[in-house]
Amino acid sequence: MRRLQAFTLIELLVVIAVIAILLGIMLPALGKAKNLAQGSACKGNLKNYCLAVAMYTDDSDGKFPVPEKCYFTQTGAYPVEAGLASYIHLRWCNGDLDLKSNPQYAGPFFPYLANAQAFICPTFKTLAVRHSEDHFYVADMARLKRYKPWYNYTMNAYLGSENSGILRTRVKKIMEVKRPATTFSFVEESALVDTAYNLSGLNDTFMVPGSDTMIDGWFAKVGRNPRLVIPGPEGVGQFWDVIGGYHNAPSKDLLAGRGNCAFLDGHVDAHPRSETFYLSYPR
Repeated sequence: MRRLQAFTLIELLVVIAVIAILLGIMLPALGKAKNLAQGSACKGNLKNYCLAVAMYTDDSDGKFPVPEKCYFTQTGAYPVEAGLASYIHLRWCNGDLDLKSNPQYAGPFFPYLANAQAFICPTFKTLAVRHSEDHFYVADMARLKRYKPWYNYTMNAYLGSENSGILRTRVKKIMEVKRPATTFSFVEESALVDTAYNLSGLNDTFMVPGSDTMIDGWFAKVGRNPRLVIPGPEGVGQFWDVIGGYHNAPSKDLLAGRGNCAFLDGHVDAHPRSETFYLSYPR
């Protein structure tokens, strides 16, 4: 009867080395595949937002929903937000206001999102950590009862806003938008802050790069060309809000990738934060 020959130590080391090499080759590919799948899921979510905006404006004589109330019935505090000083800036991660579980707080636009599978990008969900640098979040995080990131798609505030600071910039109806194919209705906004580029992270239901006064100053620098209005030291300076950069971002700068945008002509595509103003400016 033949004896089975055991592996030698050298043979075991060779097998381990081969496995390590294979893992080194496969893991980046698996990570890339995961990122692509998450990006596709996010685009699918936002496609539902395209349809919702189209249906809402069609039912509302072309008028946009009010961005400050696109999710909720009110901008004032609900009883479950008692004790939160900056309650409206924490609704994106306040589990007590998750509208899937708490439809009693849902505003007039939210029913149009009935077919949406999710209101949050799966990539963002893995990055939304409790140590966000956003100043509103930092000031109130200890008083937040139930931390649960549940949305990160916010509405373009230049469409239908009631904010007095952007009355000259905003439009009320979809037919007033000059470039529907390059004007987003909803966008991925970041919970992260890079103060050279954006003052605030994801902290409300709407995204607004800046006020009328800020826009006047930006245009004075670039000859009224919206394509040249970009945030940061290489551009016109700090914005209030910017497009999130979670997709295909370098690990050291999670704002430097791309964020998905739902455009008024019905398509969804990913863009960098440098295009925030051009893609939100409706005029």
